[in-house]
Amino acid sequence: MAGCMSNQINSNTMDTRSQMKIMAAGFRILRTQDQPSPIIKIKELGRYEWRTLEKFETKAARDRRLAELLLDEKIVQD
Repeated sequence: MAGCMSNQINSNTMDTRSQMKIMAAGFRILRTQDQPSPIIKIKELGRYEWRTLEKFETKAARDRRLAELLLDEKIVQD
């Protein structure tokens, strides 16, 4: 069993297939990015590429807005 576990990909993000399932269920997916500036990206049904939702002056401002957005039951973070 340990040999099987070593073949798994260790990643903090969802794979594309999982993202498609989530979006088909009506969810929107958010992702943060720090470079070149703090932003929140979104992927949603009908728009399968990441696009910028909002830009921010600081990471702290971005993180506060992300926390607000995640209060919506249909928004998840990647």
